[in-house]
Amino acid sequence: MVAEIKISSNLPLDDYAKVLREKRRVQIADFFEEETADYLLSLITENKDWYLAYNEGSEYFESSMQQMQALSTEQRQQFMNAVYARAQTQFQYVFHQYYISQAIELNEQPGHPMHALHHFMNSEATLNMMRELTAEKAVARADCYATLYSPGQFLTQHDDSHNTHDRVAAYTFGMTRKWQQNWGGHTAFYDEHGNIEEAYIPGFNTLTVFLIPQPHAVQLVTPFAGASRCSYIGWLHR
Repeated sequence: MVAEIKISSNLPLDDYAKVLREKRRVQIADFFEEETADYLLSLITENKDWYLAYNEGSEYFESSMQQMQALSTEQRQQFMNAVYARAQTQFQYVFHQYYISQAIELNEQPGHPMHALHHFMNSEATLNMMRELTAEKAVARADCYATLYSPGQFLTQHDDSHNTHDRVAAYTFGMTRKWQQNWGGHTAFYDEHGNIEEAYIPGFNTLTVFLIPQPHAVQLVTPFAGASRCSYIGWLHR
């Protein structure tokens, strides 16, 4: 067990902040100390509290793993066929998640080890670091999820704008080891013509921060991928 979540020392935050201002996105390699990064990955690989997150138009759902396992093979295939059909013409996503911040708010699974990441993100030290990185003094809080994209799962293009939440930026802690580029799952950023302007392969112990709004997607994890894409994600809110 790790007593506390520790970031690497001597990160050149001023340099990363300059890149974020210029490109509206930045990646920071080796963000956590090695022991912390290994621990955070172990929490994902050992977690049993996953929910399948998906949408049907503007309605958003979470189904427990028990609910999904109760379906027959034919019913699961019908479910995925419907997801893929909707994705042809509209915003669509399907992946596994554990909504850490919501679980804390609802007092679910008290003491769950993943909850420590929410507290880390909302500590004054981390919020100050994010204010410095984004050049936005009004950053007031962060929410936090664990995510797992298995083969066949994806998140189509969107820009993270929200009707009720005042989001400054999105963040992702990549926790995926030894990913092959042909397995998909890249975080892709698009220009105004729909071309991929830049794409980040799933990586390990890498912090990605990007300002909102910004068109992006998580590309399909291919059916032949040999692993799942692991990460912690969330938004910085005013």
